[in-house]
This record gives sequence, C-alpha cells and structure tokens, in this order.
Amino acid sequence: MPWSSLAPSIALAALLLTRATGFDRAPVTAASPPPKPVATATPVDTAEAARLLRASMMAPESVSYVGQMETVRFGTNRSSATIVRVEHLAPDKTRTWYLAPEGLYGDYAITRGITTYQVDTKHSRIVTSRNPSLTSPVTSLGSFALITANYRTLLGDPETIAGHKTLSVVLINKYSGERAVRVWIDPKTSLVLKKEQYRGNGAVAAESRFEELRYTSSIPSGIFTTTVPAGYTEVAGRDYASPTTDLDKVRREAGFTAIVPKYLPEGFGLSSGDVAVVDGVRELHFTYSDGLRTLSLFENATGAAADFAKLKPQTIQFEGHDAQYVEDGPTTLLCWDEHALHFALVSDLAMRDLVDIAISVVP
Repeated sequence: MPWSSLAPSIALAALLLTRATGFDRAPVTAASPPPKPVATATPVDTAEAARLLRASMMAPESVSYVGQMETVRFGTNRSSATIVRVEHLAPDKTRTWYLAPEGLYGDYAITRGITTYQVDTKHSRIVTSRNPSLTSPVTSLGSFALITANYRTLLGDPETIAGHKTLSVVLINKYSGERAVRVWIDPKTSLVLKKEQYRGNGAVAAESRFEELRYTSSIPSGIFTTTVPAGYTEVAGRDYASPTTDLDKVRREAGFTAIVPKYLPEGFGLSSGDVAVVDGVRELHFTYSDGLRTLSLFENATGAAADFAKLKPQTIQFEGHDAQYVEDGPTTLLCWDEHALHFALVSDLAMRDLVDIAISVVP
C-alpha cells in the first residue's frame, strides 16, 4: 500500500473547494526554523522501527499486488467507510476501483507515474491531475529524515492482516508526546498492510487496512489504460507538477501579495508553494509539513467562496470572525473571510492548532 494511499486525505478535503481562498498585504516569508526536539526513544526500538519504516516507504516501487482495502474515517458526528479493489504494478501503475459506498460504486482511478485519471462513471467524465510526489512514497510523506527528526519510531505488537504476519511501528510526536500514527508492515515485502491515525486524545481518527491481499506481478497491462472512453469528457484537475520553495516566484505568479502564517506547530516548516487556475480562479497554495502531518493553505483574491458539497459545515468564532469548518475523519477543512478575501486551511491537525494558525494569518 503506497504511503500516499495511507496519508491524510488532504486532496480529498481540498476537493470540497470549488474555489480556494486568499490573503493580503504582508510579504511572503519562510516559516521560522522549528525548535530542536528534546524527547528520545530507546536506541534498539528506534533503530529497528526506523529501518522497517524506511523500507515500507520504498516498498511500492518494487512490490506488485492485488487486494481489497477498507478505509474507515471517524468524524466528530459521523463516520464514513470506503472499500476499494487495488491493483498495483510496480513501480508506478495503480488502479483503484470503488466497491462501496453505493454512491461511488464503479468509479475508479488510474495512476501512471505522476498523473492520476479519476474516472467519474456517473457523470461520464475523467478528471486528470498531476503530482510529482506520486513517483516516490518518501516524497509523498515528506523526507524520512524529517519524520525521524520530529517523531519517535517504536516497535509495537505484531498482527496477522489479510493472512500475512506483520510487525507494527508506532510514531510518537517528540514535542507533544502524543501517538500520531501506527502502521503494520509485512516484513517479507515491507508493504504497509494497515494504518491507524490518532487524535490528540488517543482516539482512532482513521483506519485503512487490506481485507484481502495477493502479491503478484501478473496484472494485465490493459487495466491501466488511460484512453478516454467514448462519450466521456476530460477535465483538467489540479496540477502539482511545479511546486517550488521560491516564494518570490510564487508571489509573482499569484498576481496578488500573499502572506503566510506567523505561527506553526512545533516541527512544521514550509515544504513548497504553487499557483494553479481552478475553475477559472487563480489559486495560491502553500504546503507545510513535519514529515508526517501536512498543512495546506489556500488563498485567492477573487472573492470566491468554498463549496462544502454534501458535508454540513459547522461554525466556529475567533478574533471576531465567523469561520466554517467540516471534518472528514482526521482531516479538517477550515474557511473564513477577511475583507473580501477567502482563506482555507486543510490538515489533520487538531482544531485548536488550526485556529491558532488561522489567527496568525488574519491581516
């Protein structure tokens, strides 16, 4: 299971925005260097757990498989589940077909290299997007060095998953001491067969696991075809193919002056920025990460508001602002307006952290 498949569903939450969000008047500056972590783990556990983790991040580049995977996301007021059939041909071809829920049944996605083709069978369209991180599980999650700088890696209890014996690795935040993620890894192939994400109070926020899994490279190449079926419309999705850390370049391309948060949780730093046109709106996107968790900050200067689709937004107030948010498992989308500008934060961080970040961005 690629790390990108198990990572927080930032892209899913971002799709709730038909228009993204915005900022004004301060220059773009890089985030301050994170403070040095102080917590440590036992040397033996850290070395073995880190070795397993590193190997698992590279496994999809060499391991081919066919399986059925279930993901359950536990929200504050509701839970949701998806079941998909996954066929992965190493190093970089994957087909994911939805079996449940009923509203997604029959839809599928094909990833070839950095390009993903999301096939919406009910509306006869294909949404094409590009993301360089798909070519490397290490890149998609953040560098291994950054993860181990901010998280302790400890060995957990073994478990048999989909008929395969696994060893588990627990990732604990070095600053808060909170357990963030636990993964179960097949030591024979280094593939991740199960992942749990946790909230700050220790409750499970999301779980993904294989219910069936068979290792094989005998997968027909035809299932990865990207030919547009007759009667289908091809739609351009978001293009992440040119992210950069050159914020002056991003600011110029945005066409408006952007600002970044003055506050970030410990361990977080700026990863990249990019500009894309989404539904005719020029959108600026900054990504921050501590190696494991990701924070996406969207902004625009067009006055376009967010569309929460079928999710019912809730209201929260800070600094005199009425903000709206929705939760999907561990992922939260927080939006608010300021002087005709629109802001959006998407992350698996706790709401208290998102509010603190939002307060630091308010002009």
